[in-house]
Amino acid sequence: MNTLLALVSKELRVFWNDRTAVVLSFLVPMVLITIFGMIFGGGGGGPSGIRVLVVDEANSETSEKLIEILRSEDTFRIFTDRSLPEGESVPLEREYAASLLQTDASTYRYLLILPEDLLSEDFGFNLELLYNPQNTIENNIVQGILQKTLFSQGFPLLLNNIEYGITDSVQDAFNGDLAMIISEHFGADPDEILEEINSGGFFGGAFSADSSAEGEETDASDDLLGGVFNMEKTQVFGKGKNPASQSVGGWAVMFLLFSLTGAASSLFEERDQGLFLRILAGPANRTQILWSKFIFCALLGLSQMVVLILFGEVVFDVITSWRQLLPLFVVSLAAASAATAFGMLLSSIAKTPAQANGLGTFLILGMSAFGGAMFPLFMIPETIRTYISPFTLVYWAMDGLLAVLWRDAGLVQVLPQVGVLFAIACVVLSIALWRFRRGDLFR
Repeated sequence: MNTLLALVSKELRVFWNDRTAVVLSFLVPMVLITIFGMIFGGGGGGPSGIRVLVVDEANSETSEKLIEILRSEDTFRIFTDRSLPEGESVPLEREYAASLLQTDASTYRYLLILPEDLLSEDFGFNLELLYNPQNTIENNIVQGILQKTLFSQGFPLLLNNIEYGITDSVQDAFNGDLAMIISEHFGADPDEILEEINSGGFFGGAFSADSSAEGEETDASDDLLGGVFNMEKTQVFGKGKNPASQSVGGWAVMFLLFSLTGAASSLFEERDQGLFLRILAGPANRTQILWSKFIFCALLGLSQMVVLILFGEVVFDVITSWRQLLPLFVVSLAAASAATAFGMLLSSIAKTPAQANGLGTFLILGMSAFGGAMFPLFMIPETIRTYISPFTLVYWAMDGLLAVLWRDAGLVQVLPQVGVLFAIACVVLSIALWRFRRGDLFR
């Protein structure tokens, strides 16, 4: 028993002596719990700040009120103007706004147009929506909340619009008929429904985003008010594509980081086994040893990315054209280079394998969460999405892969993402090499 206690005591002392590893053992899960708590409800409020471009071609009092209604919805961040080089701000035009969906698809995925004939001749709104359903969940949320907002707050604009000459008596009669129709479809008391309509609170409660997910009720509400809101929808990207493209790219990038961080951490094992000293006794020098490790890990990461994307093609049919192969290869090479540099930086900072593993797990999961590899970026708080996500290599790797797999971007179109990834690789690798020269890896 004494021997056993002595051995356990030795293990505890060894663990406690590596203070950095001890801190990371508890700090990493705490930070990750905080991150996931913020994303999945701890921050409260649900998705917010999803950018929606709005073009007001009607230029009427009604269109301005509709835009104000949309601005009041926290889910959306409405853009109606653009800045000219001279600093002047002008309203968005249809052609320019539509081009943003093409050229800056990672930022803008929804364009709502209020056309000149916003008010239909009969009764209702004419609207146009251009959308990029890059993420199915985000697209369903945006369209559901857009529909709910227009139904609940835009409908009174129609009833009170002088264009239709609706007097109080006509409106009362309409509300009564509407209450009877709703009662017939949903089985509620028509008097209570009429009271809710007259108080202005019925549509906000009846046509919620949740209720729109119910099949039969959705059909009923669509039949009832679908003719009032004539929305012409145009899908910009992704026709015939599998939404699994995001999952394939995200998990491929995240496990690329895990694999290459582990491979780079093998430097500790080779140091402890004395391999470096034996190699240095020959013609090789330190720089050649480190570059050989970098090239090996980058090729390993590239192979992993190629295999995982091909696996995604076999299972989910994510590749739809042979023209995607070259840009996919280049993006994968850039991502593998950046991930390898990241792994070598970890090895240069950490003093023990335990520190490298703890710090690596923390940074990889954090970058994967904030970069869009674990779940769509719209689920992340807007502040993090705007100011932190673009500083992660996962963000640019994901953006490059989605550009190719979802939007059929060519090599020229993904040059910005590839350039950023190679720049990250150069900067991070330079820091790692500088750290290695000052450290005790070759002693």
